[in-house]
Amino acid sequence: MVETLYARAGAVCYAAWGAFHVYVAWQIYVVALPLSGIAQGRMLQLAAYMLTIALFAIVIAVWRVWRNDRLGYWLNLAVVGWADIIWVLVVVLPGYVPLGRGLIPPTIFVLGAFLTTLAQRHRG
Repeated sequence: MVETLYARAGAVCYAAWGAFHVYVAWQIYVVALPLSGIAQGRMLQLAAYMLTIALFAIVIAVWRVWRNDRLGYWLNLAVVGWADIIWVLVVVLPGYVPLGRGLIPPTIFVLGAFLTTLAQRHRG
């Protein structure tokens, strides 16, 4: 029973992370619109990548993590974790965004990872 609560709370964290990043993908798309040439193409590519990762996180959270599925646990841990590691290394640490603001998405990921890890450890 407690593992179900942990898994579902973790799934909510992953889904929230994904929903936020759907919005980020939209923001990148809007920034790309006035550009032209390869700059626009690369920004649109980045928006598509962000949207894909965000939707992946949401689908896996709702479909598999919610049920405390082991594969879902590892998929979101790996994909969302990797995305946030890149974010921190490439954007946050160089100072392109303030540290407090930049660490909000990784904090949501860490909370989701922590809760789903507890759920996995309590699996029967």
